Amino acid sequence: MSNYSDPDWAPQTKVDLQAYNTLSLPVQADYFSDLCQLSDLYAAHQFCHDQQLNWLLLGGGSNIVLTDDFNGLVMHMALAGKAWLTPDQLHHRPAQNRDDLVYLCIGAGENWDQLVAWSLAQGAYGLQNLSLIPGLVGAAPIQNIGAYGVELAHILHEVMVFDFVTGEEFCLTAEQCELGYRDSIFKRHPHWIVMSVTLVLSRHPHIHIGYGDIAAYLEQVLDGPATQATPQQVRDAVIHIRSTKLPDPSRIPNVGSFFKNPLVTANKAQQLREKWPDLVAYPQPNKQVKLAAGWLIDQLGWRGYMKAGVGVHGKQALVLVLESTTANKMTGLTLLKLAQEIQADVEQHFAISLAVEPRLFGKVGEIQMEHI
Repeated sequence: MSNYSDPDWAPQTKVDLQAYNTLSLPVQADYFSDLCQLSDLYAAHQFCHDQQLNWLLLGGGSNIVLTDDFNGLVMHMALAGKAWLTPDQLHHRPAQNRDDLVYLCIGAGENWDQLVAWSLAQGAYGLQNLSLIPGLVGAAPIQNIGAYGVELAHILHEVMVFDFVTGEEFCLTAEQCELGYRDSIFKRHPHWIVMSVTLVLSRHPHIHIGYGDIAAYLEQVLDGPATQATPQQVRDAVIHIRSTKLPDPSRIPNVGSFFKNPLVTANKAQQLREKWPDLVAYPQPNKQVKLAAGWLIDQLGWRGYMKAGVGVHGKQALVLVLESTTANKMTGLTLLKLAQEIQADVEQHFAISLAVEPRLFGKVGEIQMEHI
């Protein structure tokens, strides 16, 4: 239990969370605090322990659905800062000793896409495929964020963690984070709060363009081989592609991809392809096949559907959206009911279970889709 929290610290009361979640859901927190420095985190921990309060941590609010007012303390991650570390300054020695590798420690409250832009400007490469992913750095290892053939797992070195139950700090290696497809150890230990993330980047401008539409777009722009692209040009391509496919949450409230792309056996994929020849599928190294959840949903006619203020985006069936003018504190629950209808339809027609990607929260804490 921590004994060095700030005695002058005090949370705000009855705070509207609409500006703190990209679905713009107007739910209220009983108590609220920004975490701008480590002492704020220790003080919040002490406060929740003393008051026996439920708690919720928000980052960019881009991967969360709030279904009701929150009965407890909501904390907004704002720990900032970036620092280059030498191998001797790391908590865990690197597995490989290469002259081109550099180590960057980033506070959990830093904006992810701004970090990507900054790292490229600093001549440190590896993040360009992860451009325009919304949210803060602290969420990156929790979700093992990924896009266009690159996942955080490929460039993560270590993570500093605060245990909100015990008040203790510790550091996990990338391997200890148990990163999988949109998964990590943090989902099994929701009381672990990411304080900072250390990435391993390269001074050599390696690029990855073998996934999705990147190569085709780059060849069109460069009027030549995509392999000649710079990391900045890859970033520009990713931004263009994502911008054309995904709605801006500042204009159309959403949390990006609402469902995970399902993994199936090669036999299952072949069975589906016999009935659906245009099936969008990507073979994986482990002999599984990743299917495009958006394509499955699209085939069933959901794209563009809208009812009771919630619906499916007209250009990307993987994205569920809100009519911001009609949102109330129960709209999150209405959105989840729509998600359940889509899940049931996909299950019926494809015999595939779609898992929800965002985390879901009710009045006292995290909830599961099957309990809605």
